[in-house]
Amino acid sequence: MGSYQGGCHCGAVRYRVELQDLTTVLSCNCSICSKKGYMLTFAPAEAFTLLQGADSLSDYQFNKRHIHHLFCKQCGIGSFSRGAGPDGKEMIAINVRCLDDVDPTQLAPTFYDGKSV
Repeated sequence: MGSYQGGCHCGAVRYRVELQDLTTVLSCNCSICSKKGYMLTFAPAEAFTLLQGADSLSDYQFNKRHIHHLFCKQCGIGSFSRGAGPDGKEMIAINVRCLDDVDPTQLAPTFYDGKSV
């Protein structure tokens, strides 16, 4: 288990997340992930702490409105999202590209066909 910090481009939004590992990383082709270039990993809600910037977040939802795609109102970066996993438990989707000191080119993402879901 590792502790990581991350956030948006301008620094208004900062968080800490405890992750089991970074071997389960997804590259999704759904409409939002493909356009934004997200590389995602997931954590239970209790493993995530928003350190600052709650007032800087804006929420975007689409389709079935199950996922809260949060982004910084100042710089527009979506560093994490909130939703529920397949088991119904609250989870956080972390944009791995927004984690400090993580080189996404060193990760091997698994393709997820979100476009077909």
